[in-house]
Amino acid sequence: MKRWVRRWRRRSGPSFRPARLVVGLGNPGSTYVDTRHNLGFQVCDRLAAKSRVRWRAARYRAEIWSGQIAGVPVCLLKPQTFVNESGSAVQAALQTFGLDPSTLILVHDDLDLAFARIRVRPSGGSGGHNGMRSIIRTLGTDQLIRVRVGLGRPPAGIDPADFVLSRFTAAERADANQAVERAAAAVRALLTTDLDSTMQQFNQSDGTHRPA
Repeated sequence: MKRWVRRWRRRSGPSFRPARLVVGLGNPGSTYVDTRHNLGFQVCDRLAAKSRVRWRAARYRAEIWSGQIAGVPVCLLKPQTFVNESGSAVQAALQTFGLDPSTLILVHDDLDLAFARIRVRPSGGSGGHNGMRSIIRTLGTDQLIRVRVGLGRPPAGIDPADFVLSRFTAAERADANQAVERAAAAVRALLTTDLDSTMQQFNQSDGTHRPA
């Protein structure tokens, strides 16, 4: 009987049923670890850090973590498709878990937002972010909640494409780490409170907010 139940669960889909899918955007591989463009990955890693649950590979080119965050069943997703093709992994995860795009929380870096600032938005265009462009195009909607982590504009003479693939300087590292902490706190708030309250708390921050 127990073997039959196990077989039924395998055939009927994932046994874990998340209420929300949190997607951090970034590029896979050691070359891109800790680069500015991988802030989404860093936020997801921070959210999973205190859990014993390990990340695992999904068949649709993504790394997945499944567990409870603030008492809410959540799946964290780090697409391994490179930023420009993030939409395919996000769509596959939604289909796998039977979720609607309204359950998504997307975390990504933003060149148009001042360095280390956090902005929570319920919708909008890609803002020039290729990962967001891929997701919006693939899902067919821009009504997607996102947590934006500011990079600021690159110094004069530096190509934005090169800038986002660079690492933070020693002088920037402390503020970058605090931004990751605040973005993770914003995700937790979105899981446990309403969108307007989360926006009011984090969008008015001057960069000195500390998560409780």
